[in-house]
Amino acid sequence: MGISYLYLIEDNASSHQTARQVDNKERQSHGIITLDWPSKSPDLNSIKWIWEYKKDDISTWKFMGSERAAIEGAKHVLVETWAALPQAVINQECQSFHEKLQQLILCAGNNNFNG
Repeated sequence: MGISYLYLIEDNASSHQTARQVDNKERQSHGIITLDWPSKSPDLNSIKWIWEYKKDDISTWKFMGSERAAIEGAKHVLVETWAALPQAVINQECQSFHEKLQQLILCAGNNNFNG
């Protein structure tokens, strides 16, 4: 499929810490690059909302076979799912990002808004 890298963004919420310690070596062995997102930071990550839009579709897939085959199958489904997203959904999330960014500026960087 030609995907040479995969990024995973997680905030530093305490609920992620134990799993992160266990999973880091596994992630690295599969070429997954982890990017930190500060805990209690405003949620400006549009991918989260796009994921909400499609995760039920993705969760119906069952990845079988060897570990490598299952990983490649999952990558393929994620790429295909992303490619099938309606452009209107992507446009809305991009616009939403700018609106949330303005709220963040008005709140002087504080996370006291419903972003």
